[in-house]
Amino acid sequence: MVVIYSVNFENLTEKINPPAFEKYLKDTGWKEVPLKRNNVKFFQYVNSNNDAFQIDLPMDKSLFDYKSAMYQAVETVAYVEGKSTEQLMLFLLNPNADILKIRLEKDSVETGSILFDDAISVYENAKKLIVAATQDVLHPKKYHQGRVDDKILQFVNNCRFGQTEIGSYVISVVCPFAEFDEKDGYRQMSLFSEEEQCAESLTRKVTNKIMNNVANIKSTIDNGNSQKLIEDGENSVISVNFYEALKGLNFNNEDTNVELIAQWSPAVKKNRFEQDKIKLSYDYYQPISYALGELRKTENSKTKILGMIKKLESVPDLEKRTSGKITVVYLDNEEKKKTVTAELGKDDYVRAIEAHEHGYHVEIIGNMNKTGRNNTIKCDSFSIID
Repeated sequence: MVVIYSVNFENLTEKINPPAFEKYLKDTGWKEVPLKRNNVKFFQYVNSNNDAFQIDLPMDKSLFDYKSAMYQAVETVAYVEGKSTEQLMLFLLNPNADILKIRLEKDSVETGSILFDDAISVYENAKKLIVAATQDVLHPKKYHQGRVDDKILQFVNNCRFGQTEIGSYVISVVCPFAEFDEKDGYRQMSLFSEEEQCAESLTRKVTNKIMNNVANIKSTIDNGNSQKLIEDGENSVISVNFYEALKGLNFNNEDTNVELIAQWSPAVKKNRFEQDKIKLSYDYYQPISYALGELRKTENSKTKILGMIKKLESVPDLEKRTSGKITVVYLDNEEKKKTVTAELGKDDYVRAIEAHEHGYHVEIIGNMNKTGRNNTIKCDSFSIID
C-alpha cells in the first residue's frame, strides 16, 4: 500500500501572508519600485547575468485575481531561485522558521508515494531526532531517560510536518523560531523579530545541532575512525537517543540513502551550520548501529539509582547558582535503605527542585563511588519518574 498526495498550490496562496512575502523578497535581493496603488506592489530583480525579472505582489486578498496573481509571483521567484514551486511555497507558508527535510531514497519508493511501514518509521524517528537534539542542546548528556521536560515538549509540539515533496520521498519538519525566557517561559518569535534573536534562538540551535551531529558522525566514519564514536561517548554531546533516532530513519538496506537537508530561514543568515545537506548511505548504517550497541552496553554497565530526593544543597543566590547537590534515598538489591549524593548542573538541579516539591521519584545513572559510609555517584543522566 502507498501514500499519494495531490495539492492545489494556487488555492494554497490564500494562506500566504502578503507582508511576509514582501519581507522575503526584500531579504533575498528584490527591489521595490514605488507605485501609486496600495493593494499591489511591484518588485524587480536582476541576477548576476543581468537578466531582469519582475513581479506584481497582490497585498489585498479581496482582489478578484488574488490567487492567480500570487501564484504567478511565487512561480517567478521560484524560477529565479532555482527552486520548485512547492519548495518556495513551504517557506512562504512558514516564513519565520527553519525547515529540516529528510529525503528517503529507496528502490521501493515511487515518485510521490511510500510504503506505510517506511513512512511511519521516518515520521516517528524524525520527531525523535528533534526531541533528542533539543535535549542535547538544553541538557547535554550521553543518555536521556525518563520524562521529557515540559518545555522541550512544548517546543517540539510547536514544530509540525509540512507538505511532502515529490522526488524520492521528502518529509519536511517546520520548526518555528522560539526561545525560552526564565521569566515568561516558551515564547514563539514573530515575523518581525530581530535577526540576532532568531539566530540565537533555541530553534536555530536545534537545527544546527542536528546537522552538526550528523556531519560529525559521517566524517568520523569517513576517516576510518568508527571506534572514536564509542570512545568519545563519555564526553560526547551526541546522546544515545540521537543515535537511536538516526538509525531509525530506514537506511538499513543496500538500495537506501537518507539525506538530511536544512533549509534555513532566508531572513536569518547568521549562525548557520556550514553544511546544509548531508547524505547517509547504507554503508553508514552498520557503523552507527555498532556504535549505538556499544554505547548502550556502556550505559547498562553503570549504576542506576531509583529513589526520592531527601535533601537539596546549593547557593541561595539564583544568579550565582551554577550547580547543586542532592541526596537521594533508595533501596539496594537487598531492600535496605541507602542514601547517595550527586552533583547536578544548573538545569538538572532546577528539575530536582521540582521533583522534590511534588514528591516524584528520580533516576540517576552513573559511576558509584564508596568512601566509608558516604556514597556518591558521578551523574551521567538525571531523570524525573512520575
